[in-house]
Amino acid sequence: FDVSFGGVTSYGTNGPYSRFAGKDVSRALATMSLDEKDINSNELSDLTEKQLSTLKDWIKTYQEKKGYPVVGRMDKKNF
Repeated sequence: FDVSFGGVTSYGTNGPYSRFAGKDVSRALATMSLDEKDINSNELSDLTEKQLSTLKDWIKTYQEKKGYPVVGRMDKKNF
C-alpha cells in the first residue's frame, strides 16, 4: 500500500510506524509486532489462522477505511 496518501504522520520520518515504510510488513501486522525481526521478515507460512485473519483485517482497513492505493501484491502461494 502507498501510505503517503494520508499516512505521512504515521509512516513518515519520525512517525510511530516509520520503520514500516518501504517494506512488506505483512508479518508484523499479522502478529501485531513492532519487533525488527517481524518487520523485516517476509515469512507467512507459519502464521496461525488467527494471525492470518488479523492480516486480512489490516488489508481491509488499508483498502476501505484508509483508502491507501495498492502498489503490489504477494504471490498467492505465500498468502
